[in-house]
Amino acid sequence: MRHINYFISILLFFVLLTGCHQNKYQIKGNIKNAEGKTLVLEKMQLDRNLAVDSVVLNDNGAFAFRGERLNVPTFFKLKLSSKNFITLLLDSTEHVSVMADGTNLEDSYRIEGSIESKKVQILNQRLKNLRETVDSLLALYESLPEKGSSARRKEIGQQLRTELEEHKNFIGSFVMDNPRSFASYYALFQRLSDNTMVLNVMDKKEQVYFATIATSLNLLYPESPRVKQLYNYVLSAKAQERAREITQKLEDEAEETIPEIKEKNVEGEEIALSSLEGKVVLLSFWASWNEASRRANDHLKKVYNQYHDQGFEVYQVSMDRSKVLWENAILKDELPWINVSDLRYTDSYPARAYNIKQLPANYLISRDGEIIGKNLFGELLEEKVKEAL
Repeated sequence: MRHINYFISILLFFVLLTGCHQNKYQIKGNIKNAEGKTLVLEKMQLDRNLAVDSVVLNDNGAFAFRGERLNVPTFFKLKLSSKNFITLLLDSTEHVSVMADGTNLEDSYRIEGSIESKKVQILNQRLKNLRETVDSLLALYESLPEKGSSARRKEIGQQLRTELEEHKNFIGSFVMDNPRSFASYYALFQRLSDNTMVLNVMDKKEQVYFATIATSLNLLYPESPRVKQLYNYVLSAKAQERAREITQKLEDEAEETIPEIKEKNVEGEEIALSSLEGKVVLLSFWASWNEASRRANDHLKKVYNQYHDQGFEVYQVSMDRSKVLWENAILKDELPWINVSDLRYTDSYPARAYNIKQLPANYLISRDGEIIGKNLFGELLEEKVKEAL
């Protein structure tokens, strides 16, 4: 009877031991040519990598790491140094086997037991090939002499665009084929050697890939920090896109409707922009303290003197705050056209109505009251005025 109880106890021990192992993930394997080096297992978090375990490899290179069951797919780094590592993507209680050469883990490793980690390996290899190609083409581009290389430079530029487009298409296909995979999340954030992202979330075509994975993973893993980050990233991009569209719409409407301006000149006389209807008008924004504006006015005087008698007028709005400085600049520069201001500096109503971001700035208005040009200076302004008249 005692023998039977002993046997049952041993059996229960092994059942419990097996059960414990089944509730843990495991990474084991062999790394050759790394005797005496420390192999570190890191969990990749959004803000940092967290060291989970480490082992000093002996002459046979064997290692084994175990951890508690993973609630969501998790990225790990298996590394010998900051530049010699491999990336793994584990789920739940996977048991993974890794074989590699310590002299170059990334190019030599073989993995069994983790389909998602194999997907990450494919993505990394494709990205490495792209980086090498892009770096090589850029080096070739920069080595060409300044003169006599325009055709070759264009050819290299086209090659770069082709390589990037092919890789983007690969990522797009991968993402759409693996919408429930964290490997697709990994693919979305691939970067080139200069840390530039391969995909652009603000590009409408590429934004679809981000949105697809964000929506899909949010249904499966709504509490995952990575999923929350991706979901908010897409929402932020869409919000920026809407803001940009609204701003553009307002700018377009401003150009189409031509907001009225009624401001006073230095004598205190109120002059309306609409009073110049039937003339070709340059609505110009400037300031006495802005040197670029003063220089632009020098050439504008030549255009004004040449075409004023033919129906060309300048309605200039100053962004000044000081009436004294504004008036002195008009007298000193001998500006012959209409000059008005509300003396409210950056809070100027006309500047806000016409969305003025920098000085000098201008709009060319036809005899029919339509905006036919924006920010025209020098010979380009003269040509456009002549054409309008």
